[in-house]
Amino acid sequence: MRATTTTTTSTTRNLCLLSMLLIFLPYLANGGDPMTGMVPTTSMGNWSPFCHRFRVHVIDGVSSNAQPLLLHCWSRDNDLGNHTLYIGGDFNFHFWVRVVPPFTRFTCDMRWAQKHQTVSVFNRAHVEDWCCLSGQCYWRAQDDGIYFSNNNSSYTKIYTWS
Repeated sequence: MRATTTTTTSTTRNLCLLSMLLIFLPYLANGGDPMTGMVPTTSMGNWSPFCHRFRVHVIDGVSSNAQPLLLHCWSRDNDLGNHTLYIGGDFNFHFWVRVVPPFTRFTCDMRWAQKHQTVSVFNRAHVEDWCCLSGQCYWRAQDDGIYFSNNNSSYTKIYTWS
């Protein structure tokens, strides 16, 4: 009876190890770290080898240095601090996305002259629709609003200053 219990326990342990390997192998193969939760993301529920690490840029594209662009960026887990940008200045940061709640999300509060806007610079919608293929999200503050690009050349206006 003891041998059967040992065999059953051994088989159960092996199945458990195999299951863990099958679950975590995609994370490891794509450079993720399952221990910290910083893992590749999904797109429409399927693994995508392209959508796991991102860099977000916030660029000062306003017309005058008389008033610098003031930034404060943060996520649920990280306060990236206050930053002052002058024309052409680029504050950027990189990270691995999470596929389990809470999902990765970064927000930046931008102020220029008497204008203000709070911008969601990264969330799941940006992963799936905007930044996946390039792994880059570019946000540029201009005189008339905040623009987005995933290639730092073709920008689209997303926000108007408040």
